[in-house]
Amino acid sequence: MFDIDETIDAFRRGALDIDCKRMVLAQHKEGGECYEGPGYIRQADGGALIFKIYVATHNAKPFGHLEAMFGGGAGKLYGDEAFYDLEATGHDGTRWTATRMLPVPHWDATDMTVLAHGNMQSMTAHLDMPQRHHYLRLHFFEEYQVPLLQMSETEEHGNHYRVRDRAEFETCGAKFEVQQREGSGYTVVELTSETPLPVAFDLRIQEALQYLTAKSAFWRARLQSHDEELHLELSSPWRKTAHTQFSPPISPGSSHFHEHGWHLFGVYLAYVTQKTQGTHWNPVAYHLYNACETTANSVDAWAVGISVAVEAVTGLIAIASDGNKANELALYQKRALAWLDEQKDLSAKIVRRVQGQINAMSNKRPKDTLHELAAAGRVEKNYVDAWDYLRNRHVHPKLQDLEKPTLVDMQNLLDHIHKVEVLLRQLTFHLIGYEGPFTDYGAHDFPSKKYPLVV
Repeated sequence: MFDIDETIDAFRRGALDIDCKRMVLAQHKEGGECYEGPGYIRQADGGALIFKIYVATHNAKPFGHLEAMFGGGAGKLYGDEAFYDLEATGHDGTRWTATRMLPVPHWDATDMTVLAHGNMQSMTAHLDMPQRHHYLRLHFFEEYQVPLLQMSETEEHGNHYRVRDRAEFETCGAKFEVQQREGSGYTVVELTSETPLPVAFDLRIQEALQYLTAKSAFWRARLQSHDEELHLELSSPWRKTAHTQFSPPISPGSSHFHEHGWHLFGVYLAYVTQKTQGTHWNPVAYHLYNACETTANSVDAWAVGISVAVEAVTGLIAIASDGNKANELALYQKRALAWLDEQKDLSAKIVRRVQGQINAMSNKRPKDTLHELAAAGRVEKNYVDAWDYLRNRHVHPKLQDLEKPTLVDMQNLLDHIHKVEVLLRQLTFHLIGYEGPFTDYGAHDFPSKKYPLVV
């Protein structure tokens, strides 16, 4: 009998070991290579999934993989036909599948037998366990600081006591339960819904968890209902930077974190679910993720990363133009282009360049959008000024900017970084429609404020 929780726990410990009575590895190509035989699925050091097939039958050309390897061009990505899909049946009858792998066959020249092995980014067990409701459970093999509002009874050395280890709430039409016990090494997000879940809802939840915690988060085990089946997907570790210094929208040390944290999570989750097509990253989540990853490197990389993220997120915000100013600008452009057309002694290259500059005046600069948002109480003006200074100095540094900084210089730099991080959060509040408390890291002692701002 397949035990879901036992399998996930073994996978978390890096001890997953599945003997398979039949494995089929088929190439993404009509008439492509196919290897079949018994084998196993295990984990390498670091937790990555690996497989090996003791090939009994195949249609592959001996050592043909070497021709393919040396026939490719350096610097080119593999085409779809280079990848293989795997279907395996465990000795307990469980069917496992995996896609898009690059196996390595090993041929024995003495008898032309072959072994096939390789890495898997993820694999899925197809379980005959129909669910009454639409169901999703995500296991993150890391402890995240999240608002825990409910308590459970536990026992240690015969002593019974209660610990705060759960949170229950409803958002986006689903009932959520988040579990995270200190010292456990994992965080679990579980939900049920009466209606079908949105496409790639697991990724949207992942993005919302990253937003709330300001940490990169990738689920490692996913349990989800699919028609009459229940699918358990296990994923190899993703690359991510350790020890990031990105600040969460609401500090976990604030009482507001427990009172408003899941509300903020839900508002952000609703936004990324509505504004994302297919299985791709939501643009806001993508820019925040990149900014978060840069904070683990040098302070200069941190400054550049959040400055670029502010510019990118600002570009997602549309503000209605002032009609009178727009008409005045259009009139000026018309006159300037007419005058330029009369200059017959200018080269075509110069004319095209000037035409581009004149037409570009219709494009609103990020700075213009930020100042309009500041006037409306959506972002803080002095934090916009901090971004302007930080971006110009670190994205386009002058020679004097590269001199060895003093202690005063470093404090000034960190103050600007914190202000720009708050500006970035305020931009996301505006986009997702959040109203409530947040932590102002741009001021010393990190006070709490309320959004929208008071103009």
